[in-house]
This record gives sequence, structure tokens and C-alpha cells, in this order.
Amino acid sequence: MTTTVDTIAAPWRKRSAASSVGVTVGGAALLLALGVALLGPLLAPFDPVAIAGRPRLGPSAEHLLGTDQLGRDLLSRVLHGGWSVVAVPTLATLVAFGIGAAIGVWTGLAGGHRDLVTSRLVDVLISLPPLLMAIVFISAFGSSAVVLVGVTALFFVPRVVRVVRGATAAVVASDYVAASRARGDSTTQILRRDVVPNISGQLVVEFGARLSNVVMFVATLNYLGLGVHPPQPSWGLMVAENTLLLRTNPLAVLVPAALIAALAVGVSLVSDRVAERLAVDVVAP
Repeated sequence: MTTTVDTIAAPWRKRSAASSVGVTVGGAALLLALGVALLGPLLAPFDPVAIAGRPRLGPSAEHLLGTDQLGRDLLSRVLHGGWSVVAVPTLATLVAFGIGAAIGVWTGLAGGHRDLVTSRLVDVLISLPPLLMAIVFISAFGSSAVVLVGVTALFFVPRVVRVVRGATAAVVASDYVAASRARGDSTTQILRRDVVPNISGQLVVEFGARLSNVVMFVATLNYLGLGVHPPQPSWGLMVAENTLLLRTNPLAVLVPAALIAALAVGVSLVSDRVAERLAVDVVAP
């Protein structure tokens, strides 16, 4: 006989099972992409920038993914091309969170006029088209790894500020913070004992969600030729370079594109699972 408890628990079990499948798939995809990016250079059979055979060869025993228009081994370029898609987004997200979290906590604690001015400035910065502004900055300062990290972090700082400021303001408005202030606790004590422990879950989850967005943003810049310069390989750049091979050797495009998707989707699914476990709502980009 079905009880009320069973009726209530059934949807939860379905959601839990679906979430478990999602985190398994996401974790596997993430491990695959990270494994290729980090260990790939050790396994590459050829120099990724050297001519290894005739141009536009199809997959064979010697060249498992074939060769590109210049005769470079595609497998070797894939194995070497993930570093920038992992390192640059990770560093950019860390920088964005370091700066954005500090500003967000500061404004959330301060409130008043300071909070209002910062919030309006954040709204203005978020309204700017990131890709267009990135093109302007990279055209002016070049496309080195440092510039790419800086430009990417710059455009994601306001989004982090908004999330952290909202989380901090919610904690500051709580009764236990009011009690701490009534006891005469300093701002530093309130920050350490009340604010940070209560927003840390939100920060962890938001870092994963933001990292997924940054991966796609950096891959797009590479695709447009604004990131890694040829002949150095990058998954995003390879998708653009090998478009002409799509009919004769689709793996030349599909493999790097799939690895980018695996990295972004894997991070997103894992961060969603963390959000579920911590009962945290992920703020939209």
C-alpha cells in the first residue's frame, strides 16, 4: 500500500536519481577534458607545429585524426591544444572572484550610498557586450596570455560583485548579525564569524557556474583568432582553422569542439550538483 510518505518521497527520489546521472556524466566529461588538456602533451606522437605528413590526410594508423591543411598531425595538436582552454579560464575566474568577492562583501556590509553607487556601476558594466569590448581591448593591448586573463577577468568581476553583494546583504540583514552588532562586535568579527561562513557555499557554487561561462568565452576568443596565435594549437582555434576539412575529415572539427563542450558542460553539471547538495540557488549569468 502506498503511504503519504512514499508519495512525497517519490519525486525526490526521481530528482536525486537524475541528479546522480547528471553528476556522473558531468564528472566523466570533465575528467576526460582535463586529462587530455593536462596529460596530452606527454602523449602526443608528433610536434604539434611541425609538418608530419601530406596535407589533408584522413585518419590512419600513423595519424589517428589525420592531418590539417599544412600537414600537421591533428591528434598532436588536439593533445597540446587544451592547456590554454583550461589555464586561462581558471586563472581569469580566480582573479575575477578575488576582486569581485572583496568588492561585493565590502558593499554588502557597508550598505547605504556606497552600496547604491556600486550597484549602479555594476549594472552599467554588466550591460556592456563582453565579446565586443574584448575585441577592442585585445586589439589595443595584444593577445598575450596575461592580456587574455586580464580582459576576461575584467568582464566577469561585475557579475561576481553582484552575486557576492546580494549574498552578503542577505546575511547582514539577518537577526543574528543584528545580535552581533548589539553585542558590540566589530565589523571584522561579523565578517569572520557571520558573513563568510554563510556565503562560502554560494561562492563555491558560483565559481563553478562562472568558470563554465569563462571556458566558453575564452574558447570563442580563440575561435575568432583573438587568443592563442597560430601555429600554436588551441581547441577553439582548431575549430576555426579546420572548418574547410569538415566534409572530408569531420573529426578535425568535431574532436576539439567536443572537448570544449565536455569541459564547459562538465563544470556546469558538477557545480549544479554542488549547488543541490548545499541547497544554494545558482544566479544566472
